[in-house]
Amino acid sequence: PMPYDEVRAVLYEAYKKDPEDVFASIVKTPIGSASIAQVHEAFLKSGEHVVLKVQRRGIYGTMERDVAMMQRMLRFVPPALKGLVDLERVISEFWSAAKEEMDFLLEAANMETFSKNNENVVFVASPKLYRELTTAQVLVMEYIDGYSVSDTHTLEQEGYDLVEIGEKLADNYVRQIMQDGFFHADPHPGNVKVRDGKIIWIDMGMMGRLTERDRELIGRAIEGIATSDVGQIQDVVMALGEFREKPDQSCLYDDISN
Repeated sequence: PMPYDEVRAVLYEAYKKDPEDVFASIVKTPIGSASIAQVHEAFLKSGEHVVLKVQRRGIYGTMERDVAMMQRMLRFVPPALKGLVDLERVISEFWSAAKEEMDFLLEAANMETFSKNNENVVFVASPKLYRELTTAQVLVMEYIDGYSVSDTHTLEQEGYDLVEIGEKLADNYVRQIMQDGFFHADPHPGNVKVRDGKIIWIDMGMMGRLTERDRELIGRAIEGIATSDVGQIQDVVMALGEFREKPDQSCLYDDISN
C-alpha cells in the first residue's frame, strides 16, 4: 500500500487544497491496494459514506517503462511461440486497456453509462458517483457494504436464494453483452456484491464494447452451437476474426466439429 502521506499528496494535487477541507474524515488504512490505485473509506462533510480510489503517483510512467521493456524482450522470444501468438498485439492491447484504467474520468463516464443502461433493471445497481469530486487521478463514489457474490455461506444465512442470484447475474451479464453492447470486463467476485436484494456492480475501469454487427454475429454463433450447425459457427468465426494469413478452412471446420 501507498503510505498515507502519498495518498494525501495526490488528493492535494487533485483538489488544490488540503483534503481535510474537502472531506470530513478519511480512514488512513486502505480497504485495498492494487497496482494502479488504492481505495480508502471517507466521509463527506454532508455525512455521506464514500470511498476514494486514489491513483498511485507516477504510475503512468512506471507502466509505460514496463511496456517498453516487454516490447524490447520480444526479440528474445522463440520463433515457434511468435507463430502461435501475436505477442506485439497482446502487449499493445494490454497497454491500451491499462491507459483506460488510469483515466478515472473515463471510469466515471463508464459508471454513468452503466447506470443509465440498467436504470430499469430492478435487481441491479451500481455505486453513486460523486462527479464534482472526481478527477483523472481520484474517483469518489458511494461506499458499498454488501456481501461478495462468492460469500455463499453468509448470503444463505441472510436468506438469499443462491440459484436466484445466479440466474439474475447470468441474465444481466448476457443483457450487458447482447443488448447493451457495453459490459463489465472484470467481473471477479470482488467486483460483484449483493446488497438489499440487488446485485451491485463496482469498479468500472475495464468495460467491453461490442458493435451491433458483433452482437448479431455472436448471436448467430450461439444459434449455431444450439443447432450443431458447424458451418454457421465457422462463418461467424471467419467474420469476427482478424487473421495474419488466410486460415485453412477445412482444418477450422474439423476443429469446430471436434
